[in-house]
Amino acid sequence: MARSARDTVYDTLRARLASGHYDPDASLIPAVLSEEFAVSRTPVREALGLLERDGLLVATTRGFVIRRRSDEEILEIFEVRAVLDSAAAFAAAGRHSPIDLARLDELSTQARRADDAATVRRLLNEWHDGIRRAAHNDTISALLRTLDAQVKLSAPWRTPATPSDADPAFADSLREHDAVLEAVRAGDAELARHRMLEHLAHDRDTRIRQLVAPMAQESAPADGG
Repeated sequence: MARSARDTVYDTLRARLASGHYDPDASLIPAVLSEEFAVSRTPVREALGLLERDGLLVATTRGFVIRRRSDEEILEIFEVRAVLDSAAAFAAAGRHSPIDLARLDELSTQARRADDAATVRRLLNEWHDGIRRAAHNDTISALLRTLDAQVKLSAPWRTPATPSDADPAFADSLREHDAVLEAVRAGDAELARHRMLEHLAHDRDTRIRQLVAPMAQESAPADGG
């Protein structure tokens, strides 16, 4: 089935927002986007409205701007995402299929073989998607997709130039993924939930450090002469 103009615009803008395509103070103007996508303003406005519903944009008199979140809101998003992702790991331990496990194994193998940091990060994200699929709960997956976009917009992961630059972060992350998968494979739902919570706490702390580091540099006093 062909995708509607609204869905195409929505998917494209959502991907741009999650990847940092727009400046934080950018304005998304329906008329401008309508011309860019060569569609009428109606599907553009509908797509922007969906992105506002997702918590990514805020409507203004001229169009839409990227939603800015307080420190407390960012921490709340991480907290809710951890609850849902750990619930997915819990469910995956009891509902996974052999195909689910094979997919997760393959993603882990590819991540270890990848020779650039961006690819490793993409594969690890796909691994999390694999855990969610193994949970076989579409409601959890849908809610997490929205929270993922909010996290990427508010506290984006800054990918190092090479995997070695990220050590021990990537090495630790891969070990944590293996530990979660081991519990899922063994059918130990509570252990899978606990290990996923630990892993996401580490991911949260890394993202927050990356988020506040530029702020600290900007506020540091200049050296006196």
